[in-house]
Amino acid sequence: MTIKFNASRLVHDCGGVSTVAKLLGNTRTAPYRAMRTGYLGTPTLALLLEHNPNLNINSYFEETQNDRQQTD
Repeated sequence: MTIKFNASRLVHDCGGVSTVAKLLGNTRTAPYRAMRTGYLGTPTLALLLEHNPNLNINSYFEETQNDRQQTD
């Protein structure tokens, strides 16, 4: 089992791609890249948390089945 960051859900909970892009001062490509890769840098997370202080960042980490692990 591995833990994966669900950036798609975070972007959605922060108002969607356009809202997050405006907040970050970027084009919509940046949130889409985060959603695709599951990676957001700490300055980006800090900015999102500053504007959405009630977010529980831990809730966006999810356990997933590793491709190498066999299922029963």
